Amino acid sequence: MTFYRFQQFLILVAHLVLLKWIFYTLGNAGLFTIKEVTYHFIGMALFGAFLIRITAFIVKRHELQKSISK
Repeated sequence: MTFYRFQQFLILVAHLVLLKWIFYTLGNAGLFTIKEVTYHFIGMALFGAFLIRITAFIVKRHELQKSISK
């Protein structure tokens, strides 16, 4: 159970990093070129998609392990 909590903690940290990145980009978008802003938003979209996919995988694996152990 503790490894699952550690995974949840890592996911939380990753989400906070993404949130900080979003605030950074929005706060400095006026200083960036269009190309830089586009790359930042593409990166954030890919990072967010990766987080969603990994989170779903971890939760599904955890639920399967719980159902097998019953």
